[in-house]
Amino acid sequence: MKLRWILSTAIVGLMASSASAQLVVGSDISGATIYHLDVNTSAATPLLTGVEATAWGMAYDWTTNTLYWNNGSTLYSSPFSLSGLTPTNLGTMSYNGATVNFVGLGFRGGKLLGTRNITTEAVYEIDVNTLQATLLYQYPSAFDFGGIDVDRVSDVLYGLNDSTTGGSGRGLYEIDVPGMSTTLRAPYPAGETDIDGLAAFNGVAYYVTDEPGLFYVYDIASGMQTGVLTSPFTGAAVFSAAAYVEGGTVSIDDTSWGQIKNLYK
Repeated sequence: MKLRWILSTAIVGLMASSASAQLVVGSDISGATIYHLDVNTSAATPLLTGVEATAWGMAYDWTTNTLYWNNGSTLYSSPFSLSGLTPTNLGTMSYNGATVNFVGLGFRGGKLLGTRNITTEAVYEIDVNTLQATLLYQYPSAFDFGGIDVDRVSDVLYGLNDSTTGGSGRGLYEIDVPGMSTTLRAPYPAGETDIDGLAAFNGVAYYVTDEPGLFYVYDIASGMQTGVLTSPFTGAAVFSAAAYVEGGTVSIDDTSWGQIKNLYK
């Protein structure tokens, strides 16, 4: 009984130390890296580096522990683990029979959501099996939604708008697809004009820029900035991407398993 208790405690402890997985970020810089970023300390852990880590948009399916990201029209996926990502090239996304790219991704109802910043600017639904996109809501073209995400707790879709002429100007918007409407929820930080990555969870939005410097944390209900995080990016990119991984699934690697087995010695 005592050994079982020790073993259980060890496993929980190892998982707790690894499962602070929260914010995952990437960009399209040359030699890109996808990082896990601790939202309490800004400590960054590289998960994948190279061409396959190039990210325009990113989303997480918590029901299958799958991280999705896209490089233009190419969609990738990997089980999420702090020990690293194992990317699978799922293929090329298409709309009405033509290749299509997306600048932002979210996940809801078993499918990806995507936005474009060129014709046709809209919210699309993307089948993760067929990679076929369906247009859901064509919002006014004055908007420039580069980063989007779905808050899993509220099931609300949010988007970051870089445009001064779309809606009420730059800021975080709630995007109501069935109602075909947008509502400003929070502004941009002073001096920021181009924020391409967004992650949202439990009423908190993470604004992820595409260069070294700061990321921004906002309380959605109040529309107020509540903190900053340090960007792990090493250079300026065109696109950035983000997703919130709620705890995630942590694999027990050989080193950790060895530590557990040593308890019996």
